[in-house]
Amino acid sequence: MQLCARALPLALCIALFLTACSETTVTPNLASPNSPFRMTQMTSCGASFRMIANEDDSLMSQYGIPNSVDTVDVCESWSGSDYQYQAVAVGSSDNDPALVDSVQTITYQAGYATGYTPAGNAAAPSTSVGATAFDLLYADNSTRQASYDNPYYGMSSPDPAACLQPPCPLMSRVAPSRVELNGPSKDLNVGQFTRHGLTRVGIRALLDNAEEIAPSSQGYRRFRSFFRGDTIIRSIDPVTQLLVGEEISSGAGTMRITHQWIAVPGGYVRSRSQYVNDELLDGKKYHSTGTIAFENVSITDPAYPTLIGPKSGK
Repeated sequence: MQLCARALPLALCIALFLTACSETTVTPNLASPNSPFRMTQMTSCGASFRMIANEDDSLMSQYGIPNSVDTVDVCESWSGSDYQYQAVAVGSSDNDPALVDSVQTITYQAGYATGYTPAGNAAAPSTSVGATAFDLLYADNSTRQASYDNPYYGMSSPDPAACLQPPCPLMSRVAPSRVELNGPSKDLNVGQFTRHGLTRVGIRALLDNAEEIAPSSQGYRRFRSFFRGDTIIRSIDPVTQLLVGEEISSGAGTMRITHQWIAVPGGYVRSRSQYVNDELLDGKKYHSTGTIAFENVSITDPAYPTLIGPKSGK
């Protein structure tokens, strides 16, 4: 999960984490007062989308397990300092009519994850997974600040054209005055994210502490940072300022990701991410590839620009 937190925006990464949970990972623990034993449907979503993940893994294929396809509906909201999540599995290539999955929905709220059966009953008491989603996924400081700059930057990105000279309205939001992560704390104000001349919210904060290096052969601007032994290189389209590529390298291997976006009125929404992962496990090399397609992306949080993508199949 540490690699996920640096390879993908936090909002998307936690969705992947939650949908990977099962009743075996939602183990008995003290129940949170904020997580009832019967699921309460989230009445509103700051962002919602359908995620279709297709994965081909050489480690799994050697055991006769074919590539998998999973479809999940995600509802997320930003509380001002953390995310709330609800992920509902609506389809999987692994489904066996004779073996019904007892956990269909996973929720995350206030540091607790809970798995629910199709009937809406908790499969087990809520499990404490971390103080916040940032702690759960070992997010670095830049990822935290990007979420404070625009918590939905991983799924949508409003155009900055209406305000090119900071401070802009969205820049008035500030992160917690003290953020502790692998070093001394310091005050961080969203309006300070101007180091590289980027104006797209979320992206500018994500890259503010990175070093710009030589552009890619495609002409993308590239920014390098380091975190817990990993080297992260992010590629930005110089025209749109969108995140279009990421490369995360460590002693265990390298993951390369490309992102695609769709233009909608007022900005862009994410349409697809593709990744290639090569890693070394117990002296053996493994190769995996995958795609994550996004449908019905809708950002409706009233505190942020409303962006809605095309519906499925359109």
